[in-house]
Amino acid sequence: MNNSKTTVVLVVSITLTVFVLFAIWSGVQPSNEGYKTKTEGVVSAEPASVEVMKMTEVVDESATMEQPVVVAVAPEIKQTIVTAPAPAPADTATVASMVEDTATAVVDNATETTETVAEQVEAVVNNNNKENEVEGALYSVVEGNKLDANSYQGFKLYRNWCARCHGTYGQGMVGPNLADSLKIISEKQFFDTVENGKTGTIGSMPSWKANVQVMEGRDQLYAYLKARSDGAIGEVKPKKQ
Repeated sequence: MNNSKTTVVLVVSITLTVFVLFAIWSGVQPSNEGYKTKTEGVVSAEPASVEVMKMTEVVDESATMEQPVVVAVAPEIKQTIVTAPAPAPADTATVASMVEDTATAVVDNATETTETVAEQVEAVVNNNNKENEVEGALYSVVEGNKLDANSYQGFKLYRNWCARCHGTYGQGMVGPNLADSLKIISEKQFFDTVENGKTGTIGSMPSWKANVQVMEGRDQLYAYLKARSDGAIGEVKPKKQ
């Protein structure tokens, strides 16, 4: 029994010794596995690096060939000032001619206007004269105060013999307003009053049958007073046509 144990122990010891020696030998023995690993790593790394470079080149080429380069350019703002062309200097002769033509046109228009107004005034006066110049009328008045010879002579008689009582133009004073009286009385009544006189509420009118001038010119006197009564002539000093 003791021999068997000794034998077992011896075998185990030898086995362990051999194993230890083998392990030491393996550690001391040079090996290329580490280098191979490193080389393979390098080799395997190289294709990857080359591939990356190629991909970079492809990307650069595609970016250069296909992608357009966008350049942002700030818009240029231009301010344009429009200047009206200066008028060409006018010719002195042309300007003088234009001024002369304008002045002539103004004068012509003024002349035409004056003539038109004068014609209109003349037409009005003529119409008034026609209204007063009725066929068989006792008087004729033009331009407002110009009497025909017959009625103008009647004014002179009135001024000399009647104005002291009946007013300068028959408008009335001590005696009645004859311009109003002739609107009421007839020609025959007027002649009878002048010839025989009349007594009224205000006073008495003397008889003029003894006055040759008055009696001979009573038609003329009546014509003037009738023109006053009809409004053909106002309270103005008459003139002879």
